[in-house]
Amino acid sequence: MIFGGGLFAFALLALWIYCIFDVIATNEVLIRNVPKIAWLLIVIFVPTIGSIAWLLLGRPQRTGFAPGDSTDRAEPRGSRLDHSTRRSLGTMAPDDDPRYLAELDERTKRLRDWEADLKRREDELHHREEDDG
Repeated sequence: MIFGGGLFAFALLALWIYCIFDVIATNEVLIRNVPKIAWLLIVIFVPTIGSIAWLLLGRPQRTGFAPGDSTDRAEPRGSRLDHSTRRSLGTMAPDDDPRYLAELDERTKRLRDWEADLKRREDELHHREEDDG
């Protein structure tokens, strides 16, 4: 029984050290819920609960397992999210989002209309200068 208790304590110590390094190495803009310094203090002064809270509530979602790693892990296999959910999670490229494509088409149409209007005005100005000269 003593060996099991020592192993559990060692696992908690390893978790605590991992979480301290992870908080320190994680980019502050990616941290969730509270500021980085607050997470560091929570993890240091409340080791077990603070470490678990960091992993569940503070660490950036779906990041790699190395401390401070900000690269996204692959989406779980068989995960079927609709376009809006995938877009809000940041897992969909903009050119796959139908709303983005529709907005892009609208912008393209407005740009073409603006260019046509500009060309028409330039032609009018050119004709006026010819008539005056």
